[in-house]
Amino acid sequence: MPKLLCLSWVCLGLLHLPAQAQSAATTPKVFKLTQLSKLYDVQIQVAACESDFCRGKAQFSLFRKGQKQPFQVFKFAETLLQLNAGQVPVANQTLGYDLQSGVHLQDFNFDGQPDLALCDGQEAGYGGPSYQIYLYSARSQKFEHSPALSKLARGEYLGMFEVDTKNKILRNFGKSGCCYHFTHEYKLKNNQPYKTREVIEDGLADPAGKWLQVTTSEWVSGKWVSKVKREPMSQ
Repeated sequence: MPKLLCLSWVCLGLLHLPAQAQSAATTPKVFKLTQLSKLYDVQIQVAACESDFCRGKAQFSLFRKGQKQPFQVFKFAETLLQLNAGQVPVANQTLGYDLQSGVHLQDFNFDGQPDLALCDGQEAGYGGPSYQIYLYSARSQKFEHSPALSKLARGEYLGMFEVDTKNKILRNFGKSGCCYHFTHEYKLKNNQPYKTREVIEDGLADPAGKWLQVTTSEWVSGKWVSKVKREPMSQ
């Protein structure tokens, strides 16, 4: 069972420090990301940066390669960007308990075209980064908002979902306290997600703390089928 030592955004006090205090000694910052995609570049303007994070009011501008004018611009009242060692926003990375990108350009609906995820603040589990999801439309040749997929990257989940391209699955994770973790898997039909699998790891099921109860539920022939097993508790 995974152990949570420290969510990076919690350890750095981003849940409790007022935005005004975090940005008091900073100025707006502009980043140009050119290595995310073979098709697009992204420019980010964010209100304030301090240490390894940027946050506050943000504008994301999308450019087709070789173009000087953006073809789409997205504005948010809040965002959260984690910076790498070179002080550039982390992109296209999803590590549930650690680094999460402010921008993802990846094929979420498995149609061969990159889609877009943008961080819109800290509305995910434990105050983690949350995302708005946009699917590329061949008809409009633009990224169109997907409320259904956006719900999978906020709320109870720990940030951005994981994309399993081989199996055409979207996978996200959540937790409650130290010892209760869950994994949900979704497939898509007409760009709408439906849950196909759930795994719950419950470390509180045994009062003695010697074993872990793992419940796996799968959607089979129109109904949920569940199996429960016990595993030794990891130290």
